[in-house]
Amino acid sequence: MRRKVFIVLAVLLIGTSIGFVAIQNTDGFYQVRRSVDVFGTVFKDVVQDYVDPVPPEQLVRKGINAMLSSLDPYTVYMDRENSGEIDLLTTGKYGGIGVSIGVADGKVIITGVFDGYSAQRQGLRIGDQILKIDTTEVSGKKIDDISNMVRGEPGSQVTLTIKREGEEKPFKVVLVRSEIRLKAVSYYGIVDSNIAFIKLDQFSRGSDQEVKDALMDLMSRTDLKGIILDLRNNPGGLLESAVGIAELFVPKGSMIVMTKGRDPSSDRKYISDQDPIAPNIPMAVLVNGNSASASEIVTGALQDLDRAVVVGTTTFGKGLVQTILPIDQNAQLKITTAKYYTPSGRCIQKISYSRLREGENDITPDSLRKEFHTLDGRPVYEAGGIRPDSTVRSEKFSNYVIQLMRGGYFFNFATQFRSENDTIPPHFAAGTKVLDEFRKFIEKNNFTYTSHLAQLLGDAHNIASTSNYDDSIDKGIISVADEVRTYERGLFEKDSKQISELLTSEIAGRFGGNSAQIRTSLRYDEQAQVAESILHDRPRYMHILGFTH
Repeated sequence: MRRKVFIVLAVLLIGTSIGFVAIQNTDGFYQVRRSVDVFGTVFKDVVQDYVDPVPPEQLVRKGINAMLSSLDPYTVYMDRENSGEIDLLTTGKYGGIGVSIGVADGKVIITGVFDGYSAQRQGLRIGDQILKIDTTEVSGKKIDDISNMVRGEPGSQVTLTIKREGEEKPFKVVLVRSEIRLKAVSYYGIVDSNIAFIKLDQFSRGSDQEVKDALMDLMSRTDLKGIILDLRNNPGGLLESAVGIAELFVPKGSMIVMTKGRDPSSDRKYISDQDPIAPNIPMAVLVNGNSASASEIVTGALQDLDRAVVVGTTTFGKGLVQTILPIDQNAQLKITTAKYYTPSGRCIQKISYSRLREGENDITPDSLRKEFHTLDGRPVYEAGGIRPDSTVRSEKFSNYVIQLMRGGYFFNFATQFRSENDTIPPHFAAGTKVLDEFRKFIEKNNFTYTSHLAQLLGDAHNIASTSNYDDSIDKGIISVADEVRTYERGLFEKDSKQISELLTSEIAGRFGGNSAQIRTSLRYDEQAQVAESILHDRPRYMHILGFTH
């Protein structure tokens, strides 16, 4: 037995030596070995001889991070502390109580409550402030640390101390952690006479099944005349989930995406191997500049195969594929190993990181983008993301409304409104009465709007008053500043439509959850409305897809 083991070891060593000699003769290996030797020597000298003690692990981590930062933002080193998001993406679940949290003005606020979990069953609400988790005060702590304190093994208990708007004293609630499965489909329903609307927020494990279940449910309710798949603000996720979702709509045998890398093992074609459940229903996909990665795989496949009309604005432009490589038991390397290509053969990657490292223009100009063609011959182009078939820009909020949003006034008012009202009408809309209450609310909370123009005029006044300018110049500046202030005092009325729409959606979410907020916001969603109109207009739909014969 010992002799057999020795022979096996000898063969392995001989094989390794042969490989070593073969590789050693290449310039590439020599350069790698020499670089590693140099790095190791510098690392050893710093650890041993630097004037102050240097933690070796910390130094190595910083060196790795600096090295990877020169490649692309998606190639990263992950130790045990920051690998949780990958685990969440690949499993789609974790142990928790069913809330999302955020920090505003140093306060830890519940920003979402998931249906069916302990937090909802115990009556927690959006807007509730968390003061303590068990016996630990959370004020001033990092959001990741707070999340880790809330999460834990399913079946374990956690006690939260809650402060709620409208109640004088904080109260405690004991919650039982359970396995939380994040929903990838945040909303689905029937809109505008037999049009299905499905909003997909991420591509995690099981996302394709969620979309399938939603679609099957909607098809069982009515004879669908169209499908809208909303991928706006969807950052992507698992490639396999993207393929599974595309398979629901494209013909069996269609190529959905292909990947190519330096290593031949990265080259792969993903072909639909199942019959679609919705092969012929007219379809639109909603995208914007935050639709990335797996969102672009689905969108690119549906566009290249002339299966759907793409509506919205140009997507993010991430055509890179990452692979998780284990380093040891406590660390992983997420590394870009390939690019992906849509069925027409185009790569939609926007930024060329190789050109960026060489100091060249990292974005391909429009004039140099290669033309490809969809299944029916429509021109589409590489690089720069996926351009929509129908460009519809989302509503642009005024600077006045943006300052209200950033200050959390809509969120906080909705929290107060919920504490003062038990119900709202089925088709609630924030009318004159609610707008008046909101105006008083922001005044009470000392909201003041100062435009960039007003700031510049203030600076000009200071300069004019402390310099040797004629008084008439300073008076002219003051006169213009007064006119600007008068105009700005009327901005609430001027922007009342946007304010009403945002209040309506936010308040609806307090009473009906996230799905109610999304459903309500569709009333004012111009991109969704354009998609609906295209699906209802069959000749227009066919013309956009190039079916003119």
